[in-house]
Amino acid sequence: MTRPSGPQRGAEAVVLHLGDHDPSGEHLFSSLAEDVMAFAEAAGAVVEFERVAVTAHQVALYGLPTAPPKASDRRSFTDTTTTQAEALLPDVLAAIVREAIAAHCDLGVQEQVLVREEAERRAIRARLRQLGDSQ
Repeated sequence: MTRPSGPQRGAEAVVLHLGDHDPSGEHLFSSLAEDVMAFAEAAGAVVEFERVAVTAHQVALYGLPTAPPKASDRRSFTDTTTTQAEALLPDVLAAIVREAIAAHCDLGVQEQVLVREEAERRAIRARLRQLGDSQ
């Protein structure tokens, strides 16, 4: 597929999703991904979705509390237990999110941005000093 050029066209984005490990959480993730990817494709953009929490692996790894799926929720779900996102400790959740973001960062580009930001900060401070000296 040829993507149109121009502002906002062909841009790539990764959406990181955190949600409950239950039928509703899985359905929300898949519906959101399907809808947004359809809109993005129509606009010529590429969007990737990644579920970063709560996964079955994290439930086991962190010994998170579980409950059986609600009998009233008939959506497909491959696990026999559910876990709420709130079961993850805030610092653990923050580490999971930081790791997911870092996995998608170009460290070279990040370093260039940090260097440019510092140069701009120095230029702004110098200009403010000049303005202060002229008064």
